Amino acid sequence: MAKKVIKISDRVKRLDQPGCFGTVKDVREETSAKITDKDKENSLLINVAWDNGTLSYMTPNALEVVGA
Repeated sequence: MAKKVIKISDRVKRLDQPGCFGTVKDVREETSAKITDKDKENSLLINVAWDNGTLSYMTPNALEVVGA
């Protein structure tokens, strides 16, 4: 099964722990250099507003899209 792409306004939950659900507020692309400038790696950070009132940045592989 192909992994669903996470986008703004999606409802998500954490994969590794039980807990509340959240809503995606922002998707950021962070760039980090490994050893040299030509070896750059791009990664996504998902800004989630959780139903319990907290806000956090998660990686896409730590989240699961719930619902349709």
